Amino acid sequence: MAHALGARKLFSELSLTLRPGESVAVTGPSGSGKSTLLSCVLGLIRPSAGSVKVTGTEIVGLRPARLAAVRSRAVGMVFQFGELLPELSPLDNVVLAALLARSDRQGARDRAQKLLDDLGVPQAATSEELSGGERQRTAVARALINEPALLLADEPTGALDTETRDRTAELLFGLPRRYACGLLVVTHDPGVAARADRMLRLEAGVLKPVSSGASA
Repeated sequence: MAHALGARKLFSELSLTLRPGESVAVTGPSGSGKSTLLSCVLGLIRPSAGSVKVTGTEIVGLRPARLAAVRSRAVGMVFQFGELLPELSPLDNVVLAALLARSDRQGARDRAQKLLDDLGVPQAATSEELSGGERQRTAVARALINEPALLLADEPTGALDTETRDRTAELLFGLPRRYACGLLVVTHDPGVAARADRMLRLEAGVLKPVSSGASA
């Protein structure tokens, strides 16, 4: 895959395959294109050359409605700050994601509550009442509610304190085997990246393997 932003070329012959049950962490300097890579996988940015396949479906060039359907069915996303609707309860935040994917309401509520219970999220009237770690676990439940084959996370521990970061990272990297999904994490934190099955560094438009003993 190749992608240029204006006159600047971000990626050059970039290639990445992620399998079910596998986790990959991508590190790299600011401005190297880590978040742009996730946007390409989500179909929010169209690469200037190459292809992007999600569960075998080529998403480059898909019509918006078809792309949205693939994204809601096959991809879950965890953002740095959770991006929850603060006025909604944790349960309703998760259920909403399922309803947008056209799940039946009662089935969605049952699945959402089970996920929240499994991830240790307490009941609350609004998500504003939760701690930072609890909000991130709610965001993880929301990302998992439609049973995606691929889970993406953009700096998911960047806004957390050290203790909460470690607990959240442990939870995240346990998800691929627990839920049979692939996990692609973008992070500046080498301690978080080291938990992945594979570490890659994005620099000068190329993804290069990073050994577990090297600094990311």
